[in-house]
Amino acid sequence: MNDEIDDFNRRRREHRERQQSRRREYDTETVTKGIKKGLVSGAFVGVFLLCAALLYTSFYRVDASEQGVVLRFGKHVRTVEPGLQVKLPWPIEAVYTVPVRSIQSEEFGFQTETPGRKTVRAKTTTEMKEVADMLTGDLNLSHVEWIVQYRIDDPYKSLFNVGGGDGNWASLRQLTKNGVNPAIPDTIRDVSETVMRKLVGNRSVDSVLTMGREEIAETAKRDIQTMLDGYETGVAIVTVKLQTTSPPESVQEAFEEVNRARQNKERVVNQAEGERNRQIPAARGKRDQTISEAEGYRERVVQETQGLVTAFESKLAEYEKAPDITRRRLYLEAMEEVLSSVGSKTIIDDSVNQMLPILNVNSRTPNNPLRGGNK
Repeated sequence: MNDEIDDFNRRRREHRERQQSRRREYDTETVTKGIKKGLVSGAFVGVFLLCAALLYTSFYRVDASEQGVVLRFGKHVRTVEPGLQVKLPWPIEAVYTVPVRSIQSEEFGFQTETPGRKTVRAKTTTEMKEVADMLTGDLNLSHVEWIVQYRIDDPYKSLFNVGGGDGNWASLRQLTKNGVNPAIPDTIRDVSETVMRKLVGNRSVDSVLTMGREEIAETAKRDIQTMLDGYETGVAIVTVKLQTTSPPESVQEAFEEVNRARQNKERVVNQAEGERNRQIPAARGKRDQTISEAEGYRERVVQETQGLVTAFESKLAEYEKAPDITRRRLYLEAMEEVLSSVGSKTIIDDSVNQMLPILNVNSRTPNNPLRGGNK
C-alpha cells in the first residue's frame, strides 16, 4: 500500500515538473516573439519618423516680404524668392529667411516707447544724451536727435559679412525667428554716429540748428551708405531724418537770449532795408522827373530859339531885298502889337498947337491924363 502511494506521489511530481518545464518553454518563446515583434515595430516607426523628418525638413515657406538663403554644408548655393520651396533635408541644406522688404529703423538720442498717433517716448537716459550731444565746428554744443531707416538689400551679405569675426556664429540661430543679423543694427549705429558727429563738427551751430538740417540729413544718408557698402553689409539706407536739433539744456537759456538778440538785429536790419527800399525808389523817381523836366525845358528853349533865329533870318532876307518897305512893315507890325495892348488911345496931329481943345479936363475916366491915364 505504501509503495502505491509513493509511486503515485512520484508520478504527480514528474507530471508537475513536466508542466512547469513546458510553461517555462512557452514563456521564453512568447518573450522572444514579443521582442522580435517589438524590434520590427520599432524599426518601422524609426524609419517612418526618419522619413517624416526628412520630408518635413525638405519643404519650407518664404513669406512675401522675405528672401531665403540656402546653405549646403555651410556654403551658400542659392537665394530663393517668396513661396513654397524645396531643399535637401537637414543637415545637408539649411535655410535662413531674411526680411528684405520690411523697413527697419534705428533711433539716436531718444527711444520710442509706444508708436502711434500719439507717440510716447521713453525717459531720456544718460546714454541717450551722450549720443545726441555733439560739438559743432565753432566750438558750441548742440543736441541732435535723428532716425536712420534701412532695409536688407543683399540677404547673404547681411548674414555672413557682418559680425562673427571672433568665430562665434551662435547668434545666427536667432535668424530663424526674426531674420535679422544682430550685428547689423550695431554696425549701423556705430557708422551713423561716426558720420553724424563728423558732419556736425564741420558746421556752425547756426547751420546745425536752422538752415543746414536738410543738407546734413542728405549728406549723412550718402556717407552712411558709402561706409556700409565698403563693409559689404548688404544694407540699403532708406532715409536719414533729423528729429530735433537744439542746444543742450545747460545752455538753453543763454542760447535763447542769443536768438532773441539775433532776431532783434534782423528786425532792425529789415526795417532799415524796408525804409531804404521805400526812399530810394522815390528819390530815383524824383530824380528822373527832374531830369525829364529839364530835358523838356531844354528842348523847348532850343526849339523856340531856333524858331526865332529862323524868323530873323527870313526877315533879314526880306530886308536885304527891300530895306525901306521892310523897315516900314516892321514898324507897322511893332506898332500894331504895342497899340493892341492899350485900352484907350489919343492921337495928336502935329498941326495942333495946344491940347486943351482936345482934352476933356473934367472927365473922370481912367484914360484922363491928369489922373494918370495913357497918352
